[in-house]
Amino acid sequence: ALVPRHRSSHTTSPKIMSLLFLLAIVANADIKVSRTVDSVESGTSGTVTLDHDCGSSDDYGSNDCDLKWGSTYNASINIVTDEVLYHNSTLHVDMKVDSIIPFKFSCAACGDNCTVTIPIIKKEETFAMPPCPIAGGLKLMETFTLPASSPSPVKASASGTVEITNGVGTTVAHVTVTGSIA
Repeated sequence: ALVPRHRSSHTTSPKIMSLLFLLAIVANADIKVSRTVDSVESGTSGTVTLDHDCGSSDDYGSNDCDLKWGSTYNASINIVTDEVLYHNSTLHVDMKVDSIIPFKFSCAACGDNCTVTIPIIKKEETFAMPPCPIAGGLKLMETFTLPASSPSPVKASASGTVEITNGVGTTVAHVTVTGSIA
């Protein structure tokens, strides 16, 4: 069964800000994000959709997004899978900031908190992952507002991969991400 989760906030949730900074670490003080879905396990599909400021979309949701500082966004995550993700399933992030600074971490895909330290600004963020098990899919709705200006003291770019693996190490999804922040 799908696990519905709804969260509404008039400020930026740490989870969304961390993910946005992860995905987009160049112009006009924006966060720019694009992604390519490299592989998805058979029986799995999903979308991540923002309500505005994205230049394109495909079978996986919004893409080529140019998020504006101070703007409010509604994000919808809808995943359907034959896979059952338990506490031993993992989210792996392997990025490089400005092609040099590593930004790597792994967290349980569900049932635990995920703590990451964001490069450059050296800020630690902790956010709750969805409850386990994730069976059949997951629906998340999130409203967030970006800060009025960039929290980063410098312009930066990031690129790399985000991968979800099941408890035996099989890749459920593998995504290549590029982004920038100013």
